[in-house]
Amino acid sequence: MVKNTKPRPANVPRTLRMARIAVCAALSVVGSFIHLPSPVTSVAFDSAPGFFAALYFGPLEGFCVFGFGHLATAIVSDFPLGILHLPIALGLAFAGAAVGVVNQRWTFIPAVATGIAINTGLVVLAIPVLGVAGTLFFTPFLFLAATVNGVVATVVYLTVRWRL
Repeated sequence: MVKNTKPRPANVPRTLRMARIAVCAALSVVGSFIHLPSPVTSVAFDSAPGFFAALYFGPLEGFCVFGFGHLATAIVSDFPLGILHLPIALGLAFAGAAVGVVNQRWTFIPAVATGIAINTGLVVLAIPVLGVAGTLFFTPFLFLAATVNGVVATVVYLTVRWRL
């Protein structure tokens, strides 16, 4: 029997990685109850833990926490966009992975900007429910919410990173 000698990313034990994801996902659920003013009720502080997980721990954690955070907010908000929340959650999961990758290659500023851009860009998936005019009206609210989530996560990330 050949033992797998390929190291896991960052040599982090799986249980620790799962615990990180679970804690950040739980914080996403808490954040999903804090709604920001918007015409669509699923805009909340669910992305801040995802931004933090992607920045501090890496792409895999960001992927999981971003995706789960959006699904938690959709559940709390009674699925205002219906089944479209599933592709949005998948898109946000990939945004979390992108934030982690960009942060590893460059730094946190372009990483957070990437996450905000992808988060805001996913508004096009709401066109079948909101229509073009409703989507254009909703876009600034989504951009503001993504920016607030990104800034909060960045402040926490910088505070934790410099203390450790």
